[in-house]
Amino acid sequence: MSVATMRASRLGIDATAPSRRLRSRRAPLAARASSAPDAPSPSTPSKHRQALRFRDARTGVDVVLVGTMHYNPASIELASSTVASLGDADRLGAVVLETCPTRWAKTLKFQPKGGPMRLLLDNEFQAATEAAPRKTRVVLGDQRIEDLSVSAKAQFKSTIEDFASPFTGGWRRLWDDASVTYKREVVGVGDDELKLTFADLALDPRLLLAMPLSLFRYPLAWSIKSPKTVVPFLGFVYGLSILPSLVPAGGVDAETHRYVASGAENAISALFFLLDVLEVVFLSRLFLKALLEVRNDILAKSVRETCEAVRRERGETGVETETLTGTGTGTGTLRPKTVVAVLGAAHLNGVQARLLSGGDGAVLETWELRERDYAETTTAAPT
Repeated sequence: MSVATMRASRLGIDATAPSRRLRSRRAPLAARASSAPDAPSPSTPSKHRQALRFRDARTGVDVVLVGTMHYNPASIELASSTVASLGDADRLGAVVLETCPTRWAKTLKFQPKGGPMRLLLDNEFQAATEAAPRKTRVVLGDQRIEDLSVSAKAQFKSTIEDFASPFTGGWRRLWDDASVTYKREVVGVGDDELKLTFADLALDPRLLLAMPLSLFRYPLAWSIKSPKTVVPFLGFVYGLSILPSLVPAGGVDAETHRYVASGAENAISALFFLLDVLEVVFLSRLFLKALLEVRNDILAKSVRETCEAVRRERGETGVETETLTGTGTGTGTLRPKTVVAVLGAAHLNGVQARLLSGGDGAVLETWELRERDYAETTTAAPT
């Protein structure tokens, strides 16, 4: 009896429904399934390692958010085993990935399945899709990479305006944005037992032991897939590193025997201090707003729309049940399906908070209105 079958038996689920062909095709993943989160009652929120399971408030569809450290073998195993376990139990409705069509096409081009680059840059997104049954819907649910620059430029412009207006509330807005957005997007809402915490990452030995490989793969993948971005960035960093050597040096005072910096050296020191301040201000605003808030809006919308599509396809109009015949000769309701979203760990709490809100669907939530406005802006903007 396979691991997935034993798990399904403990849960009272008929695991014989998937075809023998499907089970045979995915047999190598049977060992991985042992580390996937057990499938509790869909109405019971739970957490397993870096995976959060709960029910979307509006559609009632079960959701599993898998938080990953990109390119980390432990995260790859968690994503693939989660998908495989639900697929073996005939409970997988769709897989949502934190990527867009442009990035996904580039990934498949540079690291096709079975190729050497696929092995070198093994990742959770390809592993999850390869673990899913053949006809599983795969949704590319992230912000388009072409639109990211639009969002980043908007945040950059607003940050400059706020930084330049300390006496008219600009600095206050910077602080409020940082504190409020951090609490909402990073810390999350609710009990620590049901959201991702720092301890879930820092105390996972599998994740930590594999971190060096992740830190090697991530910049390597970035340099291979986006050389037009990497080369200017490295050139800028190199320019800053050699700048102090290009200015006249100071000298040692004859009386005090202490080094006295030249005017140019003092100017460079002041420049670097200013850059340090701006780095904190601009990168925190860019990370929290453009890379987290905006993208979390988009990712949450993608997951919810996928849940709505799964519910429509299953003909479900209310709370899902598991009244099954088991023999295939009688009648009963369809198995409830689960939507799995494979995301970077930083997105988990923000996306979960959005999907736990808006249950009645009568009024769009604040994040849904914000996402709609953003979508209209990017649609109208020239490409």
